[in-house]
Amino acid sequence: MDKIKELPRSIKAVWRIHATIEFIIFVLIMIGVGLIRLVLPTTFKGYFDLIMIIIWGLGMIVFIGSMFLVNYLWTFWTYYIDERQIQLHSGYFFRKQVIIPIARVQNVTLKQGPILRWKDLQKVVIVTASGRSEIDGILSDQADQLKETIMQLAQEAKNDM
Repeated sequence: MDKIKELPRSIKAVWRIHATIEFIIFVLIMIGVGLIRLVLPTTFKGYFDLIMIIIWGLGMIVFIGSMFLVNYLWTFWTYYIDERQIQLHSGYFFRKQVIIPIARVQNVTLKQGPILRWKDLQKVVIVTASGRSEIDGILSDQADQLKETIMQLAQEAKNDM
């Protein structure tokens, strides 16, 4: 694996579904908070309504923004693996580059929830002593191959030490 790889296009649908689920949870919480208005004295209802309108507006802006930024986010999410290191690049406003020396890899785990399973994707979790890093979603057959490759490279790197 000697070139920079992008996540599959189907991860965009997963990210949009995730944003929609978060927005639905936000709506349910706001409805619950809105029930507080029923027990408030009349003098506080105006302030409460103003605060609720502001929070609803911010929630809508965040939801719409996250839906539009999915394509932009996907453009900047890449990974690179060679015999010395794993590089993960992500972020659109605040760019992040994580470099993991292959010799420091302790474990590679594949995770797959119902949405990822529906899109035939798996999340790759790379564990080191100092923490863990994730590749959001790779096609299942590529994820299995990637896991085996990383673990083989890590074993070879540890044997060379």
